[in-house]
Amino acid sequence: MSACTQVQLVGSSWDHPRGHAPMVATAAAYQRATDAVVAIEWRPRSLRRFGTDVVEHLARDYDLVLVDHPHVGTAAEASCIVPLDEHLDDATMQSLREGSPGHSYESYVYGGHLWALPVDAACQVCCWREDLLDEVPGTWEEVLALAASGRVLWPLCDVDAAASFLSLAALAGHPCAGDTEAGFVDRAVGRWVLELMRTVAGTSDPRCLTANPIAALDALASTDDFAYAPLLFGYVNYSRVDAMGRRLRFGDVPAVGGSRAGALLGGVGLAVSRRCAAPDVAIDYARFVAAPETQRGIYFHAGGQPAHAAAWSDPEVDRMAGGFFSATGATMRSAWTRPRYPRFAAFQTEMMELFAGFATSARSADALLDELDMRYERSQAKV
Repeated sequence: MSACTQVQLVGSSWDHPRGHAPMVATAAAYQRATDAVVAIEWRPRSLRRFGTDVVEHLARDYDLVLVDHPHVGTAAEASCIVPLDEHLDDATMQSLREGSPGHSYESYVYGGHLWALPVDAACQVCCWREDLLDEVPGTWEEVLALAASGRVLWPLCDVDAAASFLSLAALAGHPCAGDTEAGFVDRAVGRWVLELMRTVAGTSDPRCLTANPIAALDALASTDDFAYAPLLFGYVNYSRVDAMGRRLRFGDVPAVGGSRAGALLGGVGLAVSRRCAAPDVAIDYARFVAAPETQRGIYFHAGGQPAHAAAWSDPEVDRMAGGFFSATGATMRSAWTRPRYPRFAAFQTEMMELFAGFATSARSADALLDELDMRYERSQAKV
């Protein structure tokens, strides 16, 4: 540590080159820009913990926290993170809002305030090996046919089975949590989604039942066992021109009834803890990370998946990304955003637990849907 360092901040990232490396790189750049007055240490947590850790707890131990947007309502109500709109100038806010790929910016808004700056943009997409697949499925009927040949790897571990359920319901025109009178999801749509997931899982390699997107993408890139994944969160790291292993291609998810709108929105927001001893510095660093020049520069080159249109629309960035941004941009623009009310994050964790092992269990679809309705109603009652 430099002898002239006056401010030391600690952040919680997530443990993948896409989630940790760009934060380390931007922290180093910010330290240089402040003549070593500010030093920021990033400590990664697992991908699973990124989706389930309570932000209120993280904010007790860290100055900066990378968050998933369903958690912002809980964090805001707990008053554990800073409303960033109260500290940023109008020009910065406008740049972030207008430069958002799809609804990334809006996903961090709750109660009229912006609780995290979008630094990573993602949604569920499809993925394939161009050297192994001549024609990419355009419908779920075509996915079923390909799955029967043993060439499909669809990550359906508990977390990602729940995520795919949310995507498919929205793609079918009945987003979950959209009509409180109908329960969590339209019953006919819920049955169809669960049957589809079970059918594909039943004809696919058993690895789909334990795989998350990273495991599935690693398998696609490092072996010739599989050619296609119909629904998972996109990772630009696997399509980059300098990617390790076989390069992967990403694109629109298979259509449901002719529609491709509704793939689940993911991504990462950068929040500042109210317990931070140097909030002005932490907020300025967050602004630096989310700025368009950082996003298409340091952030992308360090392995990140930017959340600003300056990167998504940059032809050279897209070329280096193997066409990732141009191929998935339409999907991002039509992605579906999960609710952000205070109890939804806890309900989402319960949902993941309910999906554990469902694809191979004897439990009926209606039994699972009844449980989802009951737990969703309970989460609503505590708002």
